[in-house]
Order: sequence, then structure tokens, then C-alpha cells
Amino acid sequence: MKIPASLLDIRIFLFLAFILILLTNNYFSLEDSIYFGARDGEDYFILADKFEKIPYETLDYHKAWRFVLPTFIGIIAKIFNSDTYFVFRLFTIIACLSSISLFYLILKKLKINDFHIFFLTSFLVFNPYLFRYFLALPTMINDIVFINSGLLILLGIIDNKKSCFYFGFLLALLTRQNSIFFLLSLIISKLIFKKRSLIKLKDIIYTTILTIILFSINNEFTNNYTIYNDTYSLINRFHLFTFDFTLLDFIKYNLFPLIVLLPLLFYLICEKKKFTFHKIKLELFFIILLMAIFVTSIAYVGGPIITGRNLIRLINLVYPLIILVTIMPFELKKNKNLSLKFLFYTLCFFIWSLHPTYSSIKLFTILKF
Repeated sequence: MKIPASLLDIRIFLFLAFILILLTNNYFSLEDSIYFGARDGEDYFILADKFEKIPYETLDYHKAWRFVLPTFIGIIAKIFNSDTYFVFRLFTIIACLSSISLFYLILKKLKINDFHIFFLTSFLVFNPYLFRYFLALPTMINDIVFINSGLLILLGIIDNKKSCFYFGFLLALLTRQNSIFFLLSLIISKLIFKKRSLIKLKDIIYTTILTIILFSINNEFTNNYTIYNDTYSLINRFHLFTFDFTLLDFIKYNLFPLIVLLPLLFYLICEKKKFTFHKIKLELFFIILLMAIFVTSIAYVGGPIITGRNLIRLINLVYPLIILVTIMPFELKKNKNLSLKFLFYTLCFFIWSLHPTYSSIKLFTILKF
């Protein structure tokens, strides 16, 4: 059996795959979204819907810090006289499509053939805790934009496009405090590779200045509209080391990431004959590795009590980077049996995507993810 040539175009596959996710996803109301995992989104919605008169002390300190994007959405909603929650959803769809496009562009820049791009993009599109999550809970838009920011930074480095690089950094700084780890990764890379570095000294200086300015603005806004809480206190950030949990809690905690990481591991095992080590752009690999390690580590050390199941969501902030750092050391050879594998793996990916809460198809309702 042979697949029509048009469907073998990876861009058409990506478009159809995303449409499939859209058509089989759940779309919660604002109230339901808070219940089903968008607790942070409640504060983002207040920032958007009440931006002209934000009620004091109703916001969590660290969420108020991320005020820019929700406020922008609120302004857009008012200009077009639209429902604020609808605008959140519209921008979320755009951000999801953008992340797919950016990831695809990076893979093409790394000269990976379409057979493997099919796999690698499928890990993104069909991840049950990624696009399905954001489509169901659109007020969590800061997170999907942060994912875009990391991809923009990398694309800017690969293509040496400063506008792309700085725009990515700007988005990262406006959406999450984790952006500081992107800057730290670049600084460490510059110190190690020195004059051979892909990162210029002026880029480090400019991004540091930009970080100081935007962090100061965010902190000033936060101090004016809420009061400090200890969410980001050292004891909570590193709660893992308090050992204030059971062994069973710790085992479950470490199993959570396997929901999104196991398919990638299976891919490496099943397609291992198509992998051969080759020379890589060492510094680019090092930068991506640092970015992924820093963001996932700060989430992981929160431990079973503080981070809990949120570990999956926080790992997904750099999930595209984890995929990249996994495959970059290899030259990925073409496969002759594409048609059969295309059909089989597409079905497997779709079944994997059927989250019992966020998908409208309740194949795994019995499971409590």
C-alpha cells in the first residue's frame, strides 16, 4: 500500500494532525478550566479582564509578575469588543501553530530528513499534555508562548538572525521567570567557548540589560498590585531536599515524566538502526542542553509536595528542546518503508494523545492521569 505523495509532505501532515487534535479536544469554560488544571490561568484571566482596575491582593505574587501578555490579550478583547476568554483561546491556537512551525524550521535547518521530522514533530503535536492541555485551558497561554520563545532564541542562533533572537528573549522575559535560565545558559556557553562562541559579547550585554529592565518592570507591577507570598521561597523551590514525603510519593513523582518521555525513548530503540553518531555543532548542542536542564531541574527540585503532577507541565516548557538534544548527536538515515510506518505510527501517536480529561474521546477514562 502506498500513501499519496501529497500526504507525504510533512507540512500537510502537520496541518492535518493539528486539525485532528482541534476536532477531538475538549474545550472547557473558564470555571471548568480552573478545576481541570488552570489554577494559574485564573489570575491571568483577572489580569486580562480587569486590566483597567485590577483588584488589589487578589493575585498570587509570582503570577502577577507575568502580567504583560494577559493584559495585552485584555486590551485586544476590549478593542474588538470580544469575549476575553475567546481571545485567550484564539491566541492559544496561534501560539500552538507557531510552535509547530518554529520546531519544523529548526529541524530543517539541522538537515533532518522528512521521515524523522514526521516522528519528531509528532512527539510535539500528539503529546497529551501539550497542545491538548493549552487548547482545553487557554488561559495558560503564558506557558505556550514561553515554549515559542525558546524556539525563537534557538532559531535566531542557528540562522544568526538577531531580530529573531531578541524577540524570543523578549517573549521569554515577559512570560515566565524561568527566562533567567536562558540567559544563564548563554553566559555559561560564552565563558566556555570564548572567542569561538556563537554568542557575541554584545548579545550577552544587551540581553542582560533587557533582563534587568523587564524584571524590574514586572517586579514593580507586582509590588503595586499584590503582596508577597512564599511560593518562591527557598524552602518551596527546593522542597525535594526536605524529604517531607513518602517513598511511594517519590516513586510516583518520578514516573510522571514518563508519560511524555517514553514515546521518545521507544523511537530511539525502534529506529536505532537508522541512527549513526556524527559530528555536531557542539556549542549549539551545549546551549540547548543547558536550557533544558536548568528549566526541568528547577521544576524537579520542588518535589512531590510542591511541584507534584505539575512536573509534566513544567517539563513540557522545554519539551521541544529535549527532543532536539536527544537527536542532535545522530545522523538520521532515510527509511524505505515509509508508507507502512506512517500509518502505523500515526495511529499510535493519536492513541497516545487521548488524554482522559483534555481529549473528547474517552479511551483512557479509566486512567487517572
